[in-house]
Amino acid sequence: MNNQTRFKLTLFAAAFLALVTLLAIGSKMETVATAAIAGIMTILSAYIWSQTQRPSHHEYASKRTQKSRSAKTDRTARSARRNPAALEK
Repeated sequence: MNNQTRFKLTLFAAAFLALVTLLAIGSKMETVATAAIAGIMTILSAYIWSQTQRPSHHEYASKRTQKSRSAKTDRTARSARRNPAALEK
């Protein structure tokens, strides 16, 4: 599904739920209105999530490896700060 189709579907569903909300408020059906508002929020968050660029599994694994390497280097630097003689070795 491309971005334009996803955007149109999101707008259509949000407009439908907004109409349901307004009709439910007018008919004194607060529970239906609340459910429709929750649906609008769900659609909005799903649309935002679909537009977010997430790293692939390969990118995530390489970042995790880099983080563990930097943590090891950081531990060495901390121990050298505590023991200056370790730097001389």
